[in-house]
Amino acid sequence: MKLTLRFTLLTLILCLATTAEAKRKHPHKSAACTQGTSFRHCSACGTARDTKHRTLNIQKNRGIAVTNPQKITAQEIRDPANNTGVFTANKRVWVIGFVASVDPGGLQETCNCKRTDLRDVHINIVADPSEVGDQSKYVVVEFTPRWEHTFGFDDSNYDAMRQAVINQIQSKWVKFSGWMLYDFVHANASQSTSPNNPVCPNDGQQHSGCNWRATPWEVHPVTAYAVVNGPG
Repeated sequence: MKLTLRFTLLTLILCLATTAEAKRKHPHKSAACTQGTSFRHCSACGTARDTKHRTLNIQKNRGIAVTNPQKITAQEIRDPANNTGVFTANKRVWVIGFVASVDPGGLQETCNCKRTDLRDVHINIVADPSEVGDQSKYVVVEFTPRWEHTFGFDDSNYDAMRQAVINQIQSKWVKFSGWMLYDFVHANASQSTSPNNPVCPNDGQQHSGCNWRATPWEVHPVTAYAVVNGPG
């Protein structure tokens, strides 16, 4: 009996040690993504490991077009009073904004499985053409890879695709429909959440410790867009 008990305890200790060693060797292993749909073999969770970033990636990678969106303005999106308790990630909206610039999206982001062939297009809109150049007024809306494909853009050459977007919408009034999203990653570079930061130089370069956007709230992904005559 004692021998059996010792053998059982030894087996249990060995199992626990093996599990601990496996966790040490593979500390970032996470559960399979069961939400959303994959795109070109990249899951909606992307390659994020923690729950918070996986949830954000699933929101970024939504493939369902919004229906019956509610009108919202760029001023409302960037109003600091609306940072909390007003918007949700399930809110379906449309907004008309003047396109200040069309910038490259993040390179090798976890939402795109850190791949170079999947990359967002980052669009900055403002409430009035007079605000172009003032990054503290910029509201971000984004085209994601699955919607770039839906919109008919050829993403085999990212720079050429972004130029095609520029040719279509930059310096024009555009109506964007899509999902609200709070990109907490950029809360430390947004005027509404980090008002004590200086505004970044608008020189086309990436800077840290300064604000290059108005708010972490975005329309992301955009699921429909159209050039319009004015703010409406």
